[in-house]
Amino acid sequence: MTRRTSRRGGNAIEFALTLPLFLSIVVGLMDYGFLFAMQAGIDNAVSLSCREGAMRDPGLDPNGPVTIATSELNTRSGPFCTGVTCTKNVAETGELPPNRTLRCEIIRPMAPLIGFLPASMYPATINSVSFYRFEWQRPPT
Repeated sequence: MTRRTSRRGGNAIEFALTLPLFLSIVVGLMDYGFLFAMQAGIDNAVSLSCREGAMRDPGLDPNGPVTIATSELNTRSGPFCTGVTCTKNVAETGELPPNRTLRCEIIRPMAPLIGFLPASMYPATINSVSFYRFEWQRPPT
């Protein structure tokens, strides 16, 4: 006959010792996942908006590409700029063809989702800049 050793409560103590470490890892992953999701969404919004504006013919309307890209940027960045003030810039760079380019940018202040990790581990802002060369390289009329 084998003798059993008493382990009453051993599993509960091990669980209590490892739970804070496990929860801190999960919460940290959630915070960084939120940060990376916001960055990816803003990158996508800026890229698509700038591309939409760069596809317009600047020879027909000199303000057309900038206006189109600005309205697209406002529409596409809506979910990512809800509740915070995002800085949005759209500008045309380059004077003469073939260097005419559209520059689009969003700067969003960043606050952590949960805030479990120290504030020094989070960036103060997330930003995205995109440059697209105009499809139509005619000088404006």
